[in-house]
Amino acid sequence: MNSFIETLTSKGKSAQLPEEYNYFGKLIGSWKLDYTDHNMSCSVKGEWHFSWVLEGMAVQDVIILPSRETKTEIPHPITEYGTTLRVYNPVTHAWDVAYGYTGKIMRLEATKQHDMIVLTNIDDERRKWVFVEIEDHHFHWQNVTVKDDGEWYINADIYAERIS
Repeated sequence: MNSFIETLTSKGKSAQLPEEYNYFGKLIGSWKLDYTDHNMSCSVKGEWHFSWVLEGMAVQDVIILPSRETKTEIPHPITEYGTTLRVYNPVTHAWDVAYGYTGKIMRLEATKQHDMIVLTNIDDERRKWVFVEIEDHHFHWQNVTVKDDGEWYINADIYAERIS
């Protein structure tokens, strides 16, 4: 297993990835988070871990809801254990993204819009995941649906704080 981890992970960003497209570099590390689902009117504590992979041309993460620390034998309404692979595409200067968890895989494309990183669902452009803000020690993420009038409806918010 160590060989797999060693060959998958990278010590840093590839020199071939232009800094202006290094959208996800500040996320590298581990985060504790508060996830609020506005449709279900509930929230949960979670964890999110990010690493450079594939010789520094991609970022992979693992999101865990509820966190391993707060998980109990009683199932929480918001339960997810998933991984996202974000691969920089030098042809489009966007990031090709795949997110998967038990029973589901979604494809998205990540681009920069103003100060936000917007991941648009390939199969439904009205569905978006948005990194509203990424700072050194915290970030804000949203799951958004674009309504017919163009207004964004926020399905869920994540507020995260760096733990390493």
